[in-house]
Amino acid sequence: MTAPPIHILALIASSIVGGGFVLLAVLATVPSLRHKSFELMRTLLSAALILLCLIAVFMMGPQMRLAALTLAGARIGYEIATLRLPGEKTLRLPGEKHVLLVAIGTAALTLVSVLYTPVALACAGLWFVLLGRVAILQGTKMPALPDMLLFPILPFALLAHGAVAADLAPLMLASYVLVEIFDSFALLFGSLWGRTKAFPSLSPNKTIEGLAGGTLCLLIAAIGAALIWHIALLPALVTVLLIGALAIAGDLTASRHKRIAKVKDYPRMLPRQGGLLDSLDSWIAAGAGLTTLHLMVSMW
Repeated sequence: MTAPPIHILALIASSIVGGGFVLLAVLATVPSLRHKSFELMRTLLSAALILLCLIAVFMMGPQMRLAALTLAGARIGYEIATLRLPGEKTLRLPGEKHVLLVAIGTAALTLVSVLYTPVALACAGLWFVLLGRVAILQGTKMPALPDMLLFPILPFALLAHGAVAADLAPLMLASYVLVEIFDSFALLFGSLWGRTKAFPSLSPNKTIEGLAGGTLCLLIAAIGAALIWHIALLPALVTVLLIGALAIAGDLTASRHKRIAKVKDYPRMLPRQGGLLDSLDSWIAAGAGLTTLHLMVSMW
């Protein structure tokens, strides 16, 4: 699926956010939905701030994207290490040094994977190895460091590679917009009509009704994009369904880290959004998956 240019995507994303506020304002006129609508509006405001920052970074060019993603990698490494490493008995590093090392290492891996495609390929290969380990040794607890590599460190490095590459950057931004469409409408449908828990142990707030609503909106978005930009419909539908599946996987994996650490949140950055990893977990998985597919295709 070929994404529209970045400036068109920025316009589309801004229009979708504006439409979201209008929809919630309309729902707020219904007395029984007023409280939920205002709650969702505050959440949408935080998400809109993140989206605007991301659009600005993409529109400023690849150098700005590289710098911003390297800093984001450091923050994400810090967040996951703060969550997982303090309870890891095999570590012998004093104080906060282990957290700092993971933050620096994540930033360095992000930078190098963007600059050198063979490093990105190696990240993808190691990612598959770790996924295979999980599949083969089901139920076996993975040590913290390889578990953090599996998600989010390696996937973020792959996302960054795609986000800076000229031929993939529009698709990476488009994937973020699609992830936000999926998450936002899943939250809306789940808040208003959700009854059946989809993942009771990992993510109790997710409902089957919410996920169905988010998926429906993704399919509508794919059909609209196919009609407007003359994109082949079947690849567009397959792409958005893959993005939706990866978004769920990223969200659940991030929740799994919190469950293992027995905490509710990552270190916070924004109210109602939590940490950077809380805000980007779905996009990290979706972007990494698309980048990996592109790298695999380019090798043949």
